[in-house]
Amino acid sequence: MSKYISFLFLFFSVVGLSAQPYRTTPLSPDIKTIQVNAGEWGSLPVIHLNGNDAITLNFDYISDNAFSRLRYNIYHCDANWNRSRELSDIDFLDGFNDNLIDDYIVSLNTTVDYTNYNLVIPNNDVKLKLSGNYVVEVYNEDNPQKILLIACFSVAETSAKIGYKVSSITNIDANKEHQQVSLFVNHNLNLRDPVGELKVFVRQNNRLDNQRTGFKPSMITPTKISYEHNRELIFEAGNEYRRFETSSHRFNGMHVSSTKYQPPYYYASITPDKIRAGKGYSYDEDQNGRFMIRTADTEQPDNEADYFMTTFTLPVDRPVAGDVYLNGDFTYNSFNTLYRMEYDAVEGVYSLSMLLKQGLYNYQYLTKTVNGYSTAPIEGNYYETRNEYSAYVYYRPSGQRYDRLIGVQTFYSH
Repeated sequence: MSKYISFLFLFFSVVGLSAQPYRTTPLSPDIKTIQVNAGEWGSLPVIHLNGNDAITLNFDYISDNAFSRLRYNIYHCDANWNRSRELSDIDFLDGFNDNLIDDYIVSLNTTVDYTNYNLVIPNNDVKLKLSGNYVVEVYNEDNPQKILLIACFSVAETSAKIGYKVSSITNIDANKEHQQVSLFVNHNLNLRDPVGELKVFVRQNNRLDNQRTGFKPSMITPTKISYEHNRELIFEAGNEYRRFETSSHRFNGMHVSSTKYQPPYYYASITPDKIRAGKGYSYDEDQNGRFMIRTADTEQPDNEADYFMTTFTLPVDRPVAGDVYLNGDFTYNSFNTLYRMEYDAVEGVYSLSMLLKQGLYNYQYLTKTVNGYSTAPIEGNYYETRNEYSAYVYYRPSGQRYDRLIGVQTFYSH
């Protein structure tokens, strides 16, 4: 059965990768807990061109054997996260590809054996010469054709300053279920065709499924481009993320109803959730979908935090119209069978079990609708929700071979 699950994981991962642009995701069932940030927990995976900051990639490789020698390649991507085919490695790398990840540590005193790998970019082997999007492909030295994971990050310039405004007064409703984003791109570029040369992307809570792009400016001046009153920049307001913590096997953490050991795993049952749509808004200090690896039993969570088989349940009187998915940074904003809730008609409950490393997690339930993945059926949409937005501005004048990332800005709904 485990071999069948592993086959399905690889099949859907490879199919999804071939049909879609690059996204941070594991491509092997043995890869867990991929974290990509700019050196500080919770930061976007964005660093500055020629700056002093660095990207940190951290992940686990679950294996009963000794550690594997893993190597990586770095590639430049366009604004849509496709390979920049017109560039060669020498154009964007100071150094060479096919480098060894030499920072690793084997798990200690855990029921699940794994090796934790850590990679910092730039490093002594390779540095980045251009702004834009980048992808890291990690593979086993003994099998370079089999990619184990994909990790995405960006390198930004400061050629543009991005102003912003988020309002609950939208072209759809007022102080109800949506939030309207307005952007103002201030620049000193010689733009001949602002609409054709600039690409602007806006994400809510780092979700890729509802990312917006292709919207038109409302006003253009020589040094400023405005995007206001744009229907494409209206987002579902959603709700604050749900939270749980599995910091110890000795006691139940926040929103955990039971923890027990049943070989070969520790099992953690998340307290059964409830549908929050139509119940009214309640503020909670969430982390907008992020997760943090930590444990109360050690100060070295990278290799001493254990893995728990974690079960989520959502009791409902009748199934929701559309597939229901578990969503958060730990699902990599993916919507495949690994993260789809299964409905038990006899018990009247949605459920899903996942092997997750000990820590603090944010999550929500998204429902597949004709318009995409929605918070409306289960989480509800409340204009008061504090959402995190991020805007990316790319510039590619006529004749240039790649998309420059000239500005990135993170902001909040209130």
